[in-house]
Amino acid sequence: MMKYNLYLISLFFMLISVSTCAQQTAGLTLAQAWELAYQNYAGLMAKDAQLQEAYYAKKEVQSRSLPQIQLQLQNSYGTFAGSNGAFFPVPGVFNVNGTKSDHAGSPAANTFGSVLADWKFFEFGRQRKTIAAAGYKVQEAQSGYDAAKLSLQAKVTSLYIGILYANSNLTWADQQVKRVKEILELTVSLADAGLKPGADTALAASSYLLAVASKNEWAGKYNAGQINFSEVVPGTSVLLPQQSFMHYQTLHILPDSISSNHPYLQILDQQVRYNEVQNTLASKKAFPSLSLLGGLSARGSGIYTAGTVEKNWSAGFNNIAHNYLIGIGLTWNLSNIYTGSPEKKRTAKTLQSSKFNYDLQKLQMNTAIQAINSRTDQQLKQVKNTRLALAKAQQAYELYLSRYESGLINLTELLQIQSLLQQVEKNSIEVQQEFWNLLIRRAELSGDFNYLFNQF
Repeated sequence: MMKYNLYLISLFFMLISVSTCAQQTAGLTLAQAWELAYQNYAGLMAKDAQLQEAYYAKKEVQSRSLPQIQLQLQNSYGTFAGSNGAFFPVPGVFNVNGTKSDHAGSPAANTFGSVLADWKFFEFGRQRKTIAAAGYKVQEAQSGYDAAKLSLQAKVTSLYIGILYANSNLTWADQQVKRVKEILELTVSLADAGLKPGADTALAASSYLLAVASKNEWAGKYNAGQINFSEVVPGTSVLLPQQSFMHYQTLHILPDSISSNHPYLQILDQQVRYNEVQNTLASKKAFPSLSLLGGLSARGSGIYTAGTVEKNWSAGFNNIAHNYLIGIGLTWNLSNIYTGSPEKKRTAKTLQSSKFNYDLQKLQMNTAIQAINSRTDQQLKQVKNTRLALAKAQQAYELYLSRYESGLINLTELLQIQSLLQQVEKNSIEVQQEFWNLLIRRAELSGDFNYLFNQF
């Protein structure tokens, strides 16, 4: 029985331990930061809304290729001068026709209803090209969304690594505080023992206060980095994994050319395609349109064939005549023959400009990634050499600290060695930060963040 109770107690404490571990805040990975930004960043949501707007605009253009149908219903009351009664054919005009009635001075009810259909079934390809242009606008909006997403990915990564950079400097400053504090305590003990002058204590205290001030500065920058990060990941208390900043996996240099499917290029490519269609449309404006026309109408008045007049509002539904009309029509705006020429020249220049913009963007991106690949290769060598220098500086500091304790060197020499170690450590952080910044820019240009995804 006692063994059973001990087993239950052990199980209870195990469950508490698991629950406590589950409630601890885990480090936010870079991939998680991206997903949170995609869900919350207003700039990306605006691009998504623009994409939906372009999609519905295309639907609107497509609907214009359907027959246009108009329905008109009237029930009026007034005097008339014809047996067919009066009606309003268009706003601002009313019409009365038919045989004159003896009761023309008497008011009566009149009805009129019509359904008209107009289908432009042939426009020399203008409608098809207009739909194609709307499709390119959708693709441009999609590329704009992808480009905004890639830009946001680069921004999140930069802010994310910026926090790691500030934290590494904060850790570096904290190490300086501990190291100089150790020297200060050592100078105090040696001065109390009469082995070193009291001036050493004042010099060490000054170095200690400078180290504390540097730590305070980096603590402020670290907190500022967290606040800046909340712009892209709002409302989240972030605990970032710090161990990845000074470590990296094997780096593979990417090709020195940009894919034509890159979102930054695709935006300009869709603009070129859209302007090509606009230029074609300008040349087709000089052609006419062919339409199929159809109509049904019903019209009546409140006068009967016997000549009597019924003054009720519903009387207009009596004495009704039905008609239909079908036909084919040609619409030709002859002014477009003249105005189409300068418009075609204008759209041709717009097309030419968009092609130059595409070529320029592609050249700039290809040049940039070639330069970054070259710099990254050299930066990686600098990172390795700096780490070797750091290991040597740490060994030298430990040796000189022992020599100071033994009275073989003075405090000024020890502080110089400590300052050298401090500079090497700081340079190691700066070199590593520059390495990550190059990789962020390279990832944005290539559209491939897989390396940084695996690293952080």
